[in-house]
Amino acid sequence: MAKPVLHYFSICGRGEVARLICAAGEIDFEDQAWAPAFDETGGWRQGYKPIGEKHGFPGVLPILEHGNLKLFQTTAIESYLASISLKFSGLTPEQKAKDQMYQLIKSDINGSTESLLFKKITAEDLKPVMAKWYDVIEGLLPESGFINGLDFPTPADLSVLVVAQGCMPFRAAPQMAECAPTPEKYPKMFRISTDAANYPQVAAFLAKSEHKTLKADPFGIMPADFSA
Repeated sequence: MAKPVLHYFSICGRGEVARLICAAGEIDFEDQAWAPAFDETGGWRQGYKPIGEKHGFPGVLPILEHGNLKLFQTTAIESYLASISLKFSGLTPEQKAKDQMYQLIKSDINGSTESLLFKKITAEDLKPVMAKWYDVIEGLLPESGFINGLDFPTPADLSVLVVAQGCMPFRAAPQMAECAPTPEKYPKMFRISTDAANYPQVAAFLAKSEHKTLKADPFGIMPADFSA
């Protein structure tokens, strides 16, 4: 079968965990990043809708194509990619459920943070939302090791990586709202995100990423040392 093809904007957003699952799960995939993601008005650069519409989907991204299988919806794509990885083939039902819990927490955060960027909510609206989620994540994380107790990151850890280090919209919106997380306040979240990012297959993917999607900052919101 041909390798999976992932279509998503050239930012972190709803596509990065899928990319990282392919990296950590050692899946050879094609990253079809829609670049540039935004036009001169700050809205999505148009032309991407037919990618999904030709399969009968709404004109949204991400879209996954893998042979005869076509998918939209972020968590469905992430979970499918994890399911075809030999690396993740030994995960128990409990571990898979925990992965999906963190994936859905990440998606909830995505919705809130992008709402600020698209001016649907205010900074004051976002602050208590982010405080709640950061506290929940920090409280759930283990003191050491990866979330599922393995010697490699699974989708749960990769979701934490995106929340802690992904620019658009995960870190950009809290930066704008002046409620950005810090390693001092959320040490476990930052430890796991760093360990996941440093896992050799993930680190190799991030290093060769054409558009540096994890930390891509097209509007220059983050401080200069963020992408270092």
